[in-house]
Amino acid sequence: MDEEWPPREARVQSALWDAERSLERGEYVAATSRLADVFGHAGDREGLVRGLHHLGAAGYRAQTGDPRRARRQLERARRRLAPFPDVAPLIDLVARDIESAGGELAEP
Repeated sequence: MDEEWPPREARVQSALWDAERSLERGEYVAATSRLADVFGHAGDREGLVRGLHHLGAAGYRAQTGDPRRARRQLERARRRLAPFPDVAPLIDLVARDIESAGGELAEP
């Protein structure tokens, strides 16, 4: 039997849930790491995985004092995540973290 266990879809969903929880807690490295585990395996949700990865990278850049790169990553995340309106609260949360870290943002 050559079936993968757990199934690919379950691994992707688990990674997305883990990453969303990490983003909500400001644990940006954990979020990006978890998402990187499923790069290339997400099928029609690859855009969501990549967009959330950019969002995590934006938060990380803000935490490490690099507001210019944080804003750039946030803009990439916004573009990638535009087709996924359910993640808008996560985008807003990370944008607030970037602003509070000293990176002024323009409205989307």
